[in-house]
Amino acid sequence: MSRATWRTGGWTLLELAVVAGVLAFLGLVLAPGLARTNPAAAKGAQCARNLYTLTSAWRMYADENADVLVASGSGLVGRPVWVTFGVESNPFALLKSSPLWTHVGQNLSTFRCPADAAKVLISGTAFPSPRSYSMSHVFGNGAWLDKSFNPNQTVWRTYARAAEVVIPARTFVFLDEHPDSINDGSFANACTGAQPTDPPSSAWIIDFPANYHNGGCNLSFADGHVETHAWTGAKIRNAPINYTGNLLLNVPAESSYLDIRWLASRTTVRR
Repeated sequence: MSRATWRTGGWTLLELAVVAGVLAFLGLVLAPGLARTNPAAAKGAQCARNLYTLTSAWRMYADENADVLVASGSGLVGRPVWVTFGVESNPFALLKSSPLWTHVGQNLSTFRCPADAAKVLISGTAFPSPRSYSMSHVFGNGAWLDKSFNPNQTVWRTYARAAEVVIPARTFVFLDEHPDSINDGSFANACTGAQPTDPPSSAWIIDFPANYHNGGCNLSFADGHVETHAWTGAKIRNAPINYTGNLLLNVPAESSYLDIRWLASRTTVRR
């Protein structure tokens, strides 16, 4: 073929369609292999997708209900609770009563991290635990924000409407909770004692975040993005996973004080 016969223009639509089809096919072929090569990464990626879906559902609910946010816990007038039970309950029928259920495509797997190996017994049969995620208690009464339990605390902001969130990109909504810490649907952490000017000894762990993902966990934020954060301190990073529910909560952060400061800085702001 002579040089004069080569086309100098761009690709045709048919050629582009063929290339796109080939790339899509390769993706389908290679994806399972990549998942087998690095199953931990695949689980982390699926977990992040779950949190993205949950957070999108959380926002869609507000868009359809005059900006009112579903609550992390009960007892707030005019705001339904995003989940109404602990993981030890019969989960499958109750999850379907979540106000987010239709917005997540009625998909039970959205509520569970694939790295979570916890089980629940229902009528003597073991099933995968229904839920791995909890919602920040700033979307409830924020009872632990001031470090000591106080459902009427006025030091730190809590949020009932989406427009009230001061810094959406630094306000986490959902996270993986440690399977031996998770109980109700609300994740509690203290902002008092976890500020940069506070002494390390004042930082406190109320509920434990998970450490499934290479020593870290996934968190979603009010602006819709999802992050994987690796914990640096041994108290959280190496917290044992026994699936017994016996992890001691409400304890000094010790080596994880910087982690608790990081989490506090992405929880809320002072009133």
